[in-house]
Amino acid sequence: MKNLLAKIKGVNYKQALIEHGEKLVLGMIGLFVVTQLGFTSWARYDKLPQEFQDKVETGERNIQNSTFTLEEQNKYKPAEIMQAVQTLQSPLEPGRYQYSTDFFWPMYPTLIKISEPKWLAPIQPIADFGKAVIVEQPPQEQSQPSVATAIDGSEAAKKLAADDDDEFAVKGAKNDATARGGAGAGNGATAAVNDGAGAAGAGASASSYKNLAGGGAGGMNQMLGNSAQSAPTLNTRGNRFVSVRAIFPLGDQLEELIKTMHEQRQQAAGRINFLDFEVERQVAQAGDKTWSGPWEKVDLQATLDLLDRIEFDADLVDPVYTDNVFTMPLPRRVIGKWNKWASHPLIKTMTDAQAELQAQLNDRLVEEAANKKVEDKFAKKGFAGKVHDARGLRGQFSSQVQGMSSDISSQMKQTGGMQSFNPSFANAGGMQELGGAMSSLTEQMDRTGNGLLSKYLLFRYFDFQVTPGNAYRYRVRLTLLNPNFKRPVEELVDESIAAGETRVTPWSEPTPHVFVPEEQRIFLAKAEKSRSTDTGLPSANIDVYQWFSEAGTTIAAKVEKLQLGQFIGGRCPKTEVYRPANDTLKEEEVPVFTGSLLADVAAAPTVAGFDPAEHADLKLDEKKLKQLTSADKALIVDRYGQLAILDTKTATDERSVAEGIVENERRGIRARLKDRPAEDKAGGDLKNLAGGDNSGSMMSSGMMQSGMGGGNSLKKDQKSSATKKAPAKGKTKSASGTGSSS
Repeated sequence: MKNLLAKIKGVNYKQALIEHGEKLVLGMIGLFVVTQLGFTSWARYDKLPQEFQDKVETGERNIQNSTFTLEEQNKYKPAEIMQAVQTLQSPLEPGRYQYSTDFFWPMYPTLIKISEPKWLAPIQPIADFGKAVIVEQPPQEQSQPSVATAIDGSEAAKKLAADDDDEFAVKGAKNDATARGGAGAGNGATAAVNDGAGAAGAGASASSYKNLAGGGAGGMNQMLGNSAQSAPTLNTRGNRFVSVRAIFPLGDQLEELIKTMHEQRQQAAGRINFLDFEVERQVAQAGDKTWSGPWEKVDLQATLDLLDRIEFDADLVDPVYTDNVFTMPLPRRVIGKWNKWASHPLIKTMTDAQAELQAQLNDRLVEEAANKKVEDKFAKKGFAGKVHDARGLRGQFSSQVQGMSSDISSQMKQTGGMQSFNPSFANAGGMQELGGAMSSLTEQMDRTGNGLLSKYLLFRYFDFQVTPGNAYRYRVRLTLLNPNFKRPVEELVDESIAAGETRVTPWSEPTPHVFVPEEQRIFLAKAEKSRSTDTGLPSANIDVYQWFSEAGTTIAAKVEKLQLGQFIGGRCPKTEVYRPANDTLKEEEVPVFTGSLLADVAAAPTVAGFDPAEHADLKLDEKKLKQLTSADKALIVDRYGQLAILDTKTATDERSVAEGIVENERRGIRARLKDRPAEDKAGGDLKNLAGGDNSGSMMSSGMMQSGMGGGNSLKKDQKSSATKKAPAKGKTKSASGTGSSS
């Protein structure tokens, strides 16, 4: 026993546990298993395997015989797959999940004092000359628009698609920015029919070129004077203009604010608020010092007054790149398109589908702002008094924009609405393009923070007060709200940073010069010697080819029996005038003024009665003498005081060019006049709306939609044109082939 105890005391327990511990654990497990088996009660299962087999077969029969009713299917109907995919792929809007109050407030915040930001000038200014025929309606007539387009698929429409910058391109179904009701319809301007330059032989029938009036039956009756025989008088006028565009580097300016104000990007973006702008121009001077003249401010008030008298085309630039202070809205054109003059090379224009979706989204945003009585926080000038701030409205209703866009897209898909605005969508995968436009529009809004984080903003101004024969340069600068106005002095590097409510950017670099052409050519047709019955002075017949601003087209007028010392001009009867607003080509008496004065006339001498025998010393060849001819000549003083000589021979090529310009404009209308009924040739087809087979369906629709929605939803002091109901599919037929009511 003593030996055993001694052995136990001498055992190394840790070593023993390492060497034999697993045997102890295995023995305990075996003991547990034997104990459980000993206490287990064993018995046979009381059910047969056949019972299981019977239940399986019964279940299979029930499944085969069951019916999945339509009512049950609707309970589990999945959402539209593309809409679900778009929702999954679209990024989350962080603004919805941000907290207005910080979680952590440091006891001793680090005070980095604020310094004055560096204000950046607009960059890459450009200027281009152009012409546009715009409807300027008197106030009492501003609610009677009319619309006309070219047949979709016709030669005129094909030419329109091929020549985006054609001054006389038809505003057809693809690009026409006509109104859609409410502000858009009630105040839409006239878009006229024109096959475009060189579109001869289009072969369109008279019924294909209807001047379709919009704004409801009431507006139509008022427009037609409640008479089927009277056509409205449209106050159209051609306008020369210079389109001035520049880019404000919003992204770079935002970086400057972040650097000096030490704020988060989103917070700093909200501090950039534009209040006004300035445009100055410089007129080229004669001599070596071309640009030595003073910089003069453009007449902004004249442009603002013009915007009160006209309606707007749908903009081609995404609102995330615009600002309602300095991005001038596009005036409604009768013919032609704004593609060349609307945007800047740094900013891409929208597609037709994107522009239409954006126009309808603007309707919704303006209506929502009116319902909630949203007003501008700051006293803005520029164009802010004429148009709503589309970019600002996106930011204020950012949480609703996604829903509005999806609703518009779904509505148009269900009713084929996009085909009503643009018939080409029916033949070119319109719904796929609509989906792509919606995705692109949503992505653009998310990427730019609804415009607050855009890299660029577009400055756009149309200068209509230009003089033919002058060359101009322009420069611009912007006025912004001082983000540090009235900020506590202890937060600033210098107290002057908080002084002054506004800040002004530096002037931009001058634009490249732009020349406004004369567009007037004078040719001597004939010089006549004095007669006893006349004043005793010679006279001249002058042909004048010039742009007629009242119609917006070129005329070829004849000024006859012009006496010495008279200005070349006057009222010229039997002058053929093409008026695109009414699609008419007829002779009128038009006023012509050139600013040039007839100083002298020399009629060509003749060889009749010349006897070579009496002048034998000249040794003249009788054959060559008979071939000898000479030209009439006239001496004029132009409006610049320069002398110029006209004759009937040397300007033959120039005359051919002038005649070609006139013929180019009128080729299409002449082709159409051949097929137009005789009673319609004098005044177009507008009167047909009051009666006839075609007009009934047009009038019943209450509103014609030809092309995309106009830009009038953003015009202030007008009712919103947000569509309450989807347009009825296939309700009407317009000149472009498809129309719809709203």
